[in-house]
Amino acid sequence: MSPVIEFVMETPDAAWRVEVVRRGRTRWYRIVHGDNELDWLSIAAVQRVLTEAGIDMADLQEVTGPAASAEHGVA
Repeated sequence: MSPVIEFVMETPDAAWRVEVVRRGRTRWYRIVHGDNELDWLSIAAVQRVLTEAGIDMADLQEVTGPAASAEHGVA
């Protein structure tokens, strides 16, 4: 079963992207920043990584359309 990206948020400049990923009944988060990808994260880990990078989660914006359904890598 392939993973499905259910929801995508990103910073206004699109430099940081947070994806909600699902495979079967399992859900997790993925952060994409440039060529770097952090996978299998909890929401607490997402908050920590973004805070350490100086990003406020309130600044993330929902991504809609084809970009929201793209796969970035193997989950």
